[in-house]
Amino acid sequence: MRTRTAFSLLLIGTAIVTGGSLFKVLHWPSANIQLLLGAMLQVAALLVLAYRSMRSTHLKDLLTQ
Repeated sequence: MRTRTAFSLLLIGTAIVTGGSLFKVLHWPSANIQLLLGAMLQVAALLVLAYRSMRSTHLKDLLTQ
């Protein structure tokens, strides 16, 4: 997975978690599903970014991949 794709997944996961939080506050249905899905996307993206940053020698190389 490319670094840009991982950053995109991280942002999408953050948006889903934010929406799920809003649903939770307003007591609307499917809030738990949104929170779980968003958190799982964030964890997956952060694992990929951590792996890529450990294998990269320079930060500039990491951001251009």
